[in-house]
Order: sequence, then C-alpha cells, then structure tokens
Amino acid sequence: MLLDATGHTPKVPPELVGTWNYETMSPLKDGKPFGAVHFQPGQWTVTFNQDSAWTMKAPLRTMNGSYSVHGHELEMKMADGNPYYTYRFTIEQDGKVLVLNKETIIIANRE
Repeated sequence: MLLDATGHTPKVPPELVGTWNYETMSPLKDGKPFGAVHFQPGQWTVTFNQDSAWTMKAPLRTMNGSYSVHGHELEMKMADGNPYYTYRFTIEQDGKVLVLNKETIIIANRE
C-alpha cells in the first residue's frame, strides 16, 4: 500500500473504485490517437480497490499492486514496489467511462 508524505494512506477517489472493462487502447502519434485495439467485455479488466490495491486481468496474465492518486494523476506500482505506469486519468459520462492517457489512450467502461 502506498503512503503519502505524512505516512498515511492517501485518499482514494470513490469514482475510481471498482472494476473497469477495457474497451479500446489507442497508441498516440504526434499527440493524437493512431489506430485502436478493441476488446470484448471481460477480456481485459482493471479493478481499483478502496484500500489502494489494484488487479489487472489481461489476456495473457494477471498483475496486481498498489496505486495512489495525485489530482488527476494515477500512479500504479507492482506488488513488488516497482513502478508500473503513471497515467493522467479522467472519469467521464457520469462515472461510467475511465480514460487513461500516457503513450496510449485507454478507454474503459465500468463493469
């Protein structure tokens, strides 16, 4: 579990907590989406728990770790403490769509 500078567990935004189904993943080229990979419901999911733990079920493996949120930045670490990804995130369409943005844009729907 990640701790903030005061040694406390950072506040988890309740709108992020839950299981999200990946819908599309699009690489960025010159800052714009370039093609897309589409997923079937349940094919690739990520779950963010209230206790700052996450689990990702991808087509070839399952991963887990901890996360923290700083404004609209989502920092994910693997279970061994190594960095996984830091995304810029937004939650759209009345809390039903999660958008993760880094070198790719990932769009996921709440399960």
